[in-house]
Amino acid sequence: MRPLEIFCLVGLVCVFVGCGAKPEIDIYIEPVAGREGTEINQELGSVAIEQNGVAIMIEPLDEVEVYELLAEDEINPYLRIGRWGKVDPLYTIFEIRVKNLDHPRVAIDNMAILIDEDGMQYGSLPYDYFKDLYKNVRTTGIYQNAYPYRYQYGRFNTPYYDPYYDENRISRTTSYGSSEVHSAQMIARETVFDGGKIFRNGQRSGLLVFDLLDRDAKDLKLIVPEVMIFDQDRLKTKMDFAFDFRQIIGEKQ
Repeated sequence: MRPLEIFCLVGLVCVFVGCGAKPEIDIYIEPVAGREGTEINQELGSVAIEQNGVAIMIEPLDEVEVYELLAEDEINPYLRIGRWGKVDPLYTIFEIRVKNLDHPRVAIDNMAILIDEDGMQYGSLPYDYFKDLYKNVRTTGIYQNAYPYRYQYGRFNTPYYDPYYDENRISRTTSYGSSEVHSAQMIARETVFDGGKIFRNGQRSGLLVFDLLDRDAKDLKLIVPEVMIFDQDRLKTKMDFAFDFRQIIGEKQ
């Protein structure tokens, strides 16, 4: 993966008062049909899978939809807004909604994996990533490794993918007011998917936030691993959910 340069809060507020942001879509992601059991909602651009009493919906969000997640007077930690209102995404974002349809309890991690056709792997960023990012917002030249995850799969316990490491990952920050930092941090806390327990007929939702995909990435697989189903206090089974997407360069139809 190429080094990710995150300029924390750079341009998130327009320099000139009254300078309205103008998000435009020149690249977007759409679900791909074909995997057994998937249902695509063409209107929303979402895809859903139901397995063994658990339903998961995934919807890729373009930069207009990410911009519209928040009111205009709120700082959006997922976008960079330039001096003249130009909007650039900082991350690749999906919305996830998990429903427990038929079990006493379901548990899901806050982690998902995005893999492109070349085998490049992206782990979703937890809230702790943003917490650490904004905690160091007044310093520059922060270097940190990506979060190492290694999920096991199959009877031979071979991993889905190589451990997710990126020693070249770079986070660069700059100095901003404490109120702006606190606002961005709280928004991340409220919106990033945090996983957890889901009781019968309940649901959890949030955002799966990944490092920004390369524009050359085309065919994508998103994996939600090891969704755990409990029968009372006993673990009954674990399931993996996989979704196929395609990244498209051009205006969204």
